[in-house]
Order: sequence, then C-alpha cells, then structure tokens
Amino acid sequence: MMDEEIQLKNIKEFLQNYNKITDECFSQCVYTLSQSRLTGEEALCASNCVQKSKLIDQKCMQAFIEHQQQSMQKFIEESSQKQAEQEATVVDSSNSDTENKEMVKQESTE
Repeated sequence: MMDEEIQLKNIKEFLQNYNKITDECFSQCVYTLSQSRLTGEEALCASNCVQKSKLIDQKCMQAFIEHQQQSMQKFIEESSQKQAEQEATVVDSSNSDTENKEMVKQESTE
C-alpha cells in the first residue's frame, strides 16, 4: 500500500513538472496560433527551452544531493561527538564513584 502511494506521488510530481515545463516553453516559444505546426524558430526555441529546463533540474538535484551529503556528514560528526562526550561523562562518573568508595573505606578503617 505504501509503495503505491509513493508511486502515485512520484507520478503526480512528474506530471506537475512536465506540465510546468510545457506551459513555460509554450509561453516563451509559440508566437502564433494561426498554423497547425510549429515554425522552425518555434521548434528550436521549444527544444532549447526543454533542454535548459532539464539541465537546471539536474543541477538543482546535484546541489540538493551534495547538500544532503554534507548535512548527513555533519550529523554523523555531531552524533559521534555527543556519544564521546556521554561516554566521557560515564567514565568520569564511574571514576568519582570509585574514588568516593575508596574514601569511605579509608574513613571506616581509621
């Protein structure tokens, strides 16, 4: 069931992106509606528009992936640091307990 929802979401996002690109490129490139076919200039413009849109999407995705990788690396480093601090606190606490027990033993033997 979850897989179907994810697939439907992906299809919806794809179609929204497709419609956005189609609308933008149509608005930028189609100058006249009096002909049933695109002129050579309109076809070239539309082709360039789609290519640019794909390139922009790829660059954005690449930047997003790099950002996610950096964020994950930072998260891992911070988690490791917190864990090391917690372990140091436990060791310090354990050492303090041992020292306190030794003091109590010394006091009781005196």
